[in-house]
Parts: sequence; structure tokens; C-alpha cells
Amino acid sequence: MLQYPVVTPENVAFHYTLAGPATRLLALLIDACVLTAALFALSLGLALVLPLFGDYAAAVYGLLSSGLVLGFWIGFELRWNGQTPGKRLLGLRVVGDGGLSLEPTQVILRNVLRLVDVLPGLFGVAGAVALLHPEHRRVGDIVAGTLVIHERAVLAPEAIRDALDRAQSDRQEPDPVALASRAAAGAIPTVERELLSELIASRDSLHPATRLALFAAVAGHYRQMLALELAPGQSDERFVLAVADGVLGR
Repeated sequence: MLQYPVVTPENVAFHYTLAGPATRLLALLIDACVLTAALFALSLGLALVLPLFGDYAAAVYGLLSSGLVLGFWIGFELRWNGQTPGKRLLGLRVVGDGGLSLEPTQVILRNVLRLVDVLPGLFGVAGAVALLHPEHRRVGDIVAGTLVIHERAVLAPEAIRDALDRAQSDRQEPDPVALASRAAAGAIPTVERELLSELIASRDSLHPATRLALFAAVAGHYRQMLALELAPGQSDERFVLAVADGVLGR
């Protein structure tokens, strides 16, 4: 699978696994089935009302159906943070190419440009561009600055930390988080402390997949520096937070 490198403002590099054209096409077909069912339901719902508009009935239906089609893509990607039913079923997600969560303007732009991608029919432009583009982006992705990635099925960092807290309350051995905090107090170079502080402050603004990958990279760096290993079930983010406690007095 194609890997997409990301370097965060904290100068930590990691990779996304990009979704290929075939997987994206399958997700599109699933979404098309859901959307077709929604359009059919709309037609049934308007069957008794449209005749009241006389000569304007076709225009009214065209306006409402077009709004439903565009609202389907935009609404799901805003509500589900970059996923539609097809993407969710296949474990795909739209993210910003800088590793941050999607902005509403990106969602709107990439989906409005489906009007270009669908030309000359059956998403011909989208398919051709995605096949030729090195990162499998369609026109909407290129203009909006977005990627479609394979998402790992993992627990959110907070859920992992809560589970670890409960497990550690029943153990008698020394807490590895406390060990990391004490070991970091005098071992982290001054030049890294500002970067560590920025990472902790900005973690809630990161996309979940970016956040997991970023904290995994930082935790690996500090585990090697401090010669400490994660305890079974311990999260990378909790390890980094412990290091921050020792270094920054958090």
C-alpha cells in the first residue's frame, strides 16, 4: 500500500496508508446505493406534493434532489469527521494533508468539486486523475488539500489511558509512568522542552490517527533515551504525558 509521509510542526515524521482507486471506488458504490435509496424515498415523499407546482414541478424536484445529493456527502463528512457510510464500512477516512482534522471549508470544497469529478459521466475525471496522481487524489482532494486514508481500528488515547489507570490500580509493581516522569526530570535536553510543550498543548486539535502516530513516534524516542519500556497495555500518549510531567512540572 502507498504510504504518505507527514512531518508535524513538532518535526516528528510518520506515515498515512493511502486508499487506492479500487478501494475508493468500492466505497463510492456503497455510498451510491445509500444515496439512491434516499432519492427514492424523496421521490415517494414528494409524489403528492409536486403536482401542486404545475410546470415548475420538475425544477422543484431537481433542486431538492440536487440538494440531497450534495448534502449527503457534505453532511456525512462533517458529522462523521471525514467518513461516509461507504468509507466507514471499509475503514477509510478523509483527512487534511497536513495531519490535522478536516476543516468545514475543505469538506465543502472537495464535495462541490464532485461536479467536475463526475464529468463526462460515471466519475470519469475522478477515476482518471486518481489513477494518474501519485497519491491517488481526485480533483476535489487536490484543490481542498485532502487525502483518503486507511484508518486503523484503535481505541482513542483517552480510552487507553482510562483502561490503564484501572489496571494499574490493581498492580503492586512500580508504576512505569512514575518511573518515566522521574527519569525524564534531568535527562531531556532544553532544546526539546519547548517542542514537547507545544505537542502537549496542541494534541486535542490533532486528527485521532495523527495523534496516535505522533505520540507513538515521540514515545519511541523517549523510551530509547530513558532506557524504559512501556508496561503491557500502556499507551504511548500516557508515557509522553509522564515525561512532560517530569520535564515541565505539569
